[in-house]
This record gives sequence, structure tokens and C-alpha cells, in this order.
Amino acid sequence: MYPRLALDRQVVTTLHDQVLHLLLELRAPTAPTTDRPPLDLVVVIDRSGSMSGAPLRSVTEATAQLLRLAGPDDRIGVVTFDNGAATTLPLARHDAALAGDLIRSIDSGGSTNLSAGWLRALDHLVTARRPGALSRIVVLTDGQVNVGVTDHDALATMVAGGTAQGVTTSFIGFRDGFDEQLLSTLADAGRGNDYWCADSDQAMAVFGTEFSGLASVVAQNVTVVVRPGSQVATVETLQDIPTTVATDGTTELSLGDAYGDEVRRVVVALHLRPLLADGATEVATIDLRWADVIGDPALHSVTLPVVVTADQAAGDTGAVVLDPEVTEHVVRLRADQERRRAREAWDRGDEMSSIALMGSAAQYLRSSERILPDELLRLDIETQSMASRTFDAAAAKRMHSGMRSRAKGRNLEFENHDATDPDLGDPNR
Repeated sequence: MYPRLALDRQVVTTLHDQVLHLLLELRAPTAPTTDRPPLDLVVVIDRSGSMSGAPLRSVTEATAQLLRLAGPDDRIGVVTFDNGAATTLPLARHDAALAGDLIRSIDSGGSTNLSAGWLRALDHLVTARRPGALSRIVVLTDGQVNVGVTDHDALATMVAGGTAQGVTTSFIGFRDGFDEQLLSTLADAGRGNDYWCADSDQAMAVFGTEFSGLASVVAQNVTVVVRPGSQVATVETLQDIPTTVATDGTTELSLGDAYGDEVRRVVVALHLRPLLADGATEVATIDLRWADVIGDPALHSVTLPVVVTADQAAGDTGAVVLDPEVTEHVVRLRADQERRRAREAWDRGDEMSSIALMGSAAQYLRSSERILPDELLRLDIETQSMASRTFDAAAAKRMHSGMRSRAKGRNLEFENHDATDPDLGDPNR
């Protein structure tokens, strides 16, 4: 991993409290075209009644085609769930044509017992574990969990238990009937991805994205630890990624896997106390840790100091020029914080607050000249739909997946766009 640290300002005042924003950019090395780690992947398909017809046909066809992406040393299994769970394909290497016919024969059933399907998949991966293989569960669902383990905290604890055993989990939500907040929570617990497919016809595209990412993993358990000095009152994480804060303020952010050549970015705000004297001061350190998966496994760590120059004159308005690159990322993430609060207000029926918070989000975006016009247009469309009370489940999922894409630096939204439906822009900007 190749880190780069940038600050929104190099000079801070000694006169009063101040917020220092830092951008940590992590660039992954190129994945080798040969000798990659083998993959053990179990696909868990929701076959409940709501998936009947075209949705299930699209998903099973995409799953059948997934077998053709597998390498000679990869193993794939398929599990289904409705009231309970069943194994369609054991975890193994399969003849793509014969296995594809079995997958296409899956039909719809009853309720949505996601926990049963996930536990069956975990059992396959744990009991047939291979040294050096990357183990992943991919769950596809279109509805609400209503059978088996239904408590959200219990489900997250269950999935986190799989992570502790070396099995990560990604979740794919289809159409507009599933709980996107729950799937995001579970994906974070599983150190995987969570995707939104506006229509099940996008299943092959999201499968391809998830599989190509897994096939190019170059590092696992990428972790960023912010260790504040005595000059830092609090550390604030701006992104929706798994974060743990210790009693001394040390903040640990878990980024999961890194794919070849991808760039991940973390933005953190350090709330500084007034510094005591002019001059260079180290206000924090950043520890970056990860495990290589290419060749012989190895643990790596890098420590980066966060150093600023304290100057009484920096308290004068306009005396400090802000870094436009860092500011661009900050305003996007601050706007998403307001969007998230607006969504929460909308869900509890507080329409006035939701619209006001969307206005605050727009102010953040308009404060940077680097924000794309399409981003402002998308926010305006979201605000107008709230004001006209047409903000529906699909709009909520579109908003949520866009924010998750920006937070994680990956495309997690799969939707057919047209000229009247602007793209959210590149989440890797």
C-alpha cells in the first residue's frame, strides 16, 4: 500500500480552537495476473415468494454465468433460503454447464430466513477451509428479514463472528423492498460490500464487479489508526465506515480488502485545542496496517506524523489558504452527513427538518468550485421529491447507495441511468 497524507491547512492559529482536516490516500499495488490467491465463494440466494418470476430468473442466470468467471483453482457453492436453507451446489469446482442447469432450476418459496442461508454458507466455508484461499459469502435478497434471526444487532453479531473466522460477507439488495440500512450494517460487520440493484437485470453487472474485486485482492484487513496528541480534543470520522474509538481518543478505521490499483481515501477532522507556542508541532500520528495476500503472507505497518505550524497570525481571517483537494472531499462528506440526518428526519415524519437539512447539504456542496454540476442536480432532485412528498423507497435507496459509494470509494449502485437521471459522479474522486 502506498500512502499519501494531505492537510487542508499547514498553518494553524495559537489563539483559539480550530478544526484540521486530513486526507489519507491509499493506493494499492497492481494485482498480479497469475498466482493470485484462490477464491472460495458461496452465493446465498433469496428464493422467497417476492423473488418469484423475472427477479429470480435474472438472479439465477447471473449466478450460473458467475461459474464461468471462476479460475481453475476457485471453488463456488450456492445456497438458497426462504423459510429455511438448502444447498444447491456444494463448495467445489463445477462443470459450468451442468451446474448452471441446477442453478436455473431454483424456484421461489416462502418467507425470508436470511440467517439460515448465511449460516449454511458459513458452514460450507469453515468445514472445507483451504490455507491461503480468500473466503467470501455473497448474499442476494429483495425483502425484509422475517424468519429466523430477525434482530438487527443479533444479525450483525452473527456476521461479525464469521469475519473473526476469516470469512467476509457482501450483500446485494434488489429493487426497493429490502432494508438498506440493515444490509449496510451487515456488510460492515462482514468487512464486505453492500450493493443496490434498482432492478434484478443488473445482477450480472454487480456479480462481475464483486468477483473481479475479489480476484484482484492484494491486501486484507487494511486498518487506519489515528493516534491524537495532547493538542487534539477530539477525532471525528467523516465517512460511514466501521470505526472504533478508544478511551484515549485513538480512532481505528477498518477498510477491509484492497483491490489491485484501487485508490481508497479516508478523511478525518482533528478538533485542535489552542497551541501553546509558535512553530512546528506534531499533533497526531497515523498508523496504517495491512496484510499482503500475494506470495508469502506478510503483515505491514507504516506510521505517518501529522505536523502543522502554529502561528498567531494564522488567526487572521483569510491568512490561510486551504488545500482545494482536501476541501473538496470534506464538503462532499459534510454534505452527506446532512443528507443522512435529513433521511433520518424524513423516516420519523419530520418533513420540515429533512428539507432544511437538505438545504444545508446544498450549502456545503456550493462552497467548493470543484463539485460537479450533476452532484448538485441530484441533491436538488432529492430535495424536491421530499418537498413534494414523492420521496419513495427507490429514492431513499438511491440516496443511501450514493453516500455509501462516496464513503467507501467504490461503485455500489447499479441502476439504468438515462439523460434525466444524472450520475452521482465518480465515487473515487
